Amino acid sequence: MQLIFTKLLWSTLMVTGLVGSIVGFVLPIIPGVPFMVLMIYSLKKLSPAFHRWLSRTRLAEWLRKHQPTLAKWLVN
Repeated sequence: MQLIFTKLLWSTLMVTGLVGSIVGFVLPIIPGVPFMVLMIYSLKKLSPAFHRWLSRTRLAEWLRKHQPTLAKWLVN
């Protein structure tokens, strides 16, 4: 039961982050980047396969080089 609740929570946060980032990129008043970070972090917690793929992308390498704190939180 707890596993289902946890997956539902991370899925809800991922969808919220996706919708918020889309709205944030369309409207200049709302920042989209924090919602994108929420979406990526939630998807990382929801899917270990996504986390493995994310840690091998060029974006992950760029984050490790230029934003080590954010990369440690998102990718590692």
